[in-house]
Formats: sequence, C-alpha cells, structure tokens
Amino acid sequence: MKPLFKISVIVILLFGTTIYLPSCKKEATPPIVITTIVSDITKTTASIGGTVTSDGGSEIIVFGVCWSTSPNPTVSSNKTSYNAGIGSYTSMITGLTENTTYYVRAYATNSAGTSYGNEISFKTNQVNKGSTVPTLTTTIVTSITSTSAISGGNITDDGGGDITSRGIYWNRTPDSDIYPDEVTTDGSGTGSFVSNLSNLSPGTTYYVKAYAVNGVGIAFGPTLSFTTSIEQGGTWIRKADFPGGQRVSAASFSIGTKMYLGLGWDDGDNPRIDFWEWDQATNVWTRKADFPGFAEGSFVWFSIGTKGYIGTSGNVYTNDFTTKFWEYDPAGNSWIQKASLPITPSRYGAVGFSIGTKGYIGIGGKSGFISDPYYKDFWEWDQETNIWTQKADFPGNTRAAAVGFSIGNKGYIGTGYDGTNNSKEFWEWDQATNVWTRRADFGGTSRSYAVGFSIGNKGYLGTGGLLKDFWEWDQATNVWTPKANFGGPARNGAVGVSIGDKGYIGTGMNGNGQPYAFMDLWEYEPNLK
Repeated sequence: MKPLFKISVIVILLFGTTIYLPSCKKEATPPIVITTIVSDITKTTASIGGTVTSDGGSEIIVFGVCWSTSPNPTVSSNKTSYNAGIGSYTSMITGLTENTTYYVRAYATNSAGTSYGNEISFKTNQVNKGSTVPTLTTTIVTSITSTSAISGGNITDDGGGDITSRGIYWNRTPDSDIYPDEVTTDGSGTGSFVSNLSNLSPGTTYYVKAYAVNGVGIAFGPTLSFTTSIEQGGTWIRKADFPGGQRVSAASFSIGTKMYLGLGWDDGDNPRIDFWEWDQATNVWTRKADFPGFAEGSFVWFSIGTKGYIGTSGNVYTNDFTTKFWEYDPAGNSWIQKASLPITPSRYGAVGFSIGTKGYIGIGGKSGFISDPYYKDFWEWDQETNIWTQKADFPGNTRAAAVGFSIGNKGYIGTGYDGTNNSKEFWEWDQATNVWTRRADFGGTSRSYAVGFSIGNKGYLGTGGLLKDFWEWDQATNVWTPKANFGGPARNGAVGVSIGDKGYIGTGMNGNGQPYAFMDLWEYEPNLK
C-alpha cells in the first residue's frame, strides 16, 4: 500500500500478536466547477452562472465568480464569495464600466486548492448619451424645520439619453452651480424624485435647484429659496470661518466685543503659533501678533479686564509640556510672559477661568509616564501681584479634559476623563470661602473635551465626546436643561467663549472621518425663539 494509507483498525490475536490493518482513504483533490452563462447584462451589472459538480472529496470552503477586463481572472481580481456547498448558483456582479469587455470564470475552493471553470467574455451595454441636456423642474420645498427640509425634482425630458444622476444642489447664495454647499444624489432615470436636505442651520435662507445628468451634460431646474425655522431654546448661526485653517485644541478668550483664537494643531498635526481677532460687530477676522511661547496645544485660557491669558500646554504623545503663562494686550498687540505655574511636572488638559482680577488653573494630566498621571490641585493667580497661590484641592476624581467657567464669584468644573472613564460630575468653587460643593451632575452623557461658557447667571456645556447636544445650567435652581443642538457637526477639542448675551463655539476635531478638523465658528443666542 502507498504511504497515504492510514492506520484505522487494530486486531488482537489469541496468541498475543497485534496486527495493524490499514484502511484506504484517498487524498482530496481540487473541486470541479463550470462557468455556465452570462445574462441580464446592463451598462454596469451582469448575472453570472456557475455549477460546482464535484467537491473533490473535501468540503467546499468558498465558491463564486471572478472577473476582470483581462483574460484569465483569478480570486485576486474582483470576485463574489459564498459559503460551502455544491450545485448551481448565480452571482450578480456590479460596478462595471459601460461599453467594456469583461472576462469571467466560476471558481471553488476546498482544502486541496482553488479550481476555475471555463472562461466566458461579455461586453456591457453602452450608455445612450442623447442629443441635448435634460429638461426638469425643481419641486417646492416642504417639511421645513430648523435643520431639515424636503425638495426634489421632476425630469420631463431626458434629452434623448439615459439619466445617470439626479438630485438637489443647495447653498446659502443663489448661484450654486460650481461650488454648492451640499449635493444630494437621488437615483437615476426620468420622472419625479424626492431629496431630503439635512444638517441645515436654523434661521438661515437656502437656495435649491434640482439637477439631472445625461451623456451630453448637466441641467438644472429653477432656483427656489426657503428659510429654516428657529428652534425654541436658542439658536445657532454660522459666522465667518476661522481664516487660520482647520484647528484642534486651540486657545481662545474674549475681551469686550472681540474674540481671540489661535495656536493648537492644524490638520497635519503641526503646532501653530498664529493668533487672530474676530470682531463681533463686523464678523471680520484680523491676524495679530504670533504667540511667542510653547505651542503644542491643550492650553488653559481666560481673560481679566482688558488682557487675555494663555498658560500651560502639552502633547501627551511626545511628552512635551510647559508651565509657562503669557499675557496678551490687545491695545499694544503684544505678549508678555508672566509668572509660571509653580508646580512640576507640567500638565495638559487643565481647566481655567477668571473671577474679578484673579485667574484660576487646576486639575489636568501630568507630564511624563508616571503612576499618578492626573492632578487635582487648584491655583489662583493675582493679576496685580503676578503671584500664584494654591487653593483647596478639587474634591472630585483626578481628571483632565474637563470644562471650566465662572458665574459671579463662583467657579465651576465639570465632566472630564479620569484615565478610565468619562465623568458627568459638576462642582462649584466659592471664591469667598475657598470651599467646593458638588452640584447637580451634568444633564447629558458623560464626556471629555467638551466646551463650556457662561452667559449671565447661566452656564452652558456641550459638544465633546463626538456629540453635538448642548445644555444650560441655571445657577439659581441647580437644574440642567437641554437646548438646541450645536449647529455644526459633532466634535472634540473645540473652543468656546461668550461675548455679552451670546456664546461661540468653533474649530475642533472631527472623529467621524474627513475633514480631520474644523475651522467653522458658530454663534449661540439663547433668547431667540
């Protein structure tokens, strides 16, 4: 017998002799498969048939069809895949190019290898290009809310060619042919279609037009306009984009009717030192003196009177940190280094706010890879004396990436990340007594890298955790109330400030794909209904 025989039976004789009787089992061979037929050919699809006539003595692992624009396609080319079995099957292949020759083969795989059936070639249909562009109308806009609406179109003449694409262009300006804000794609063919418009801004006028494409070109229906409604609980209005480009973990503060924003990382993870002023009255950005200090991001910022302050920062991935603290004077467009935060190691993701002539920095992540990676200390800086004084430690869990703001003579710290979990704790610090008191937990889900600011006797907190919900906290009642969702996409690491009775959120990181970061600026008006 050949070596492929394996021992299967043992017989014990009366005389104590053991005899091994081998059983014969053949090795598996590759399957046998046939490519049967190509049918239902269109411009971009076709149906391919195959039959597995023998499994080669071993279970079929996978089977299907493979195809290419070159002869002898293999499973390394385009393919369909199905689980075990023998017999006949049909595969629909898609994504083909019109008027193109393709080569197809059925295949099957078992433990012995992969076999291919006979090769069949076919040619996809050619698109009927037509003689003129289509004729169509734009459907009147209905179901208008603060963030969505429904429109569409009706293609009454295909121009003698196949309609390959159709939908709606929309923009904030009437002329949106070349660079529309958004485009929907709503199938192909003539007749009526419906387009859902989403992620709109409340209280904003939009211009829409239907479009249709055939082999000759693109055509548009008439332009229609509509205005989104304004939600109860405040509204968001997009302002002029930050001209410094996409930015994550930037620094920002407000002085009078101006907002200042800069530093952080750009969309290539490069630290930036540029610094800009935004005028609330004119909605215009102006570049100011570059920041002279360490610019890795994750800063603390606040303003006191007519001066702005930026301090601490670091990059946890490169372990680059600083304790330095800088003052910006808009009158002279100048930076002056002040007393550094007097504790080491330095930190990232700290919290800062101001009360009267005092600034405060606390908590955050420690520089260096150490066993105790987070702070819970809390420091006061006196603008008049340029001296730091340690105050009562933050009583919650140590953490970084929390939110801080002040209302009157009270400061507030909430949310953040303790190394294991995000938090929704919310704490109040009394400047007069140096005492911390836990207040009602944040009303939304636990999160970090959110944004917070105050307007009057209300605090506001939102975004972070790649969310876009937005909440108001009432100091008098200690109650959180959900407000209109943030007007832009969900994000982390944005900036937030208030000017008068309005709040602002801008820039930040997009955790849901492209772009990597944002450069937009949004205004929140809590009293608009």
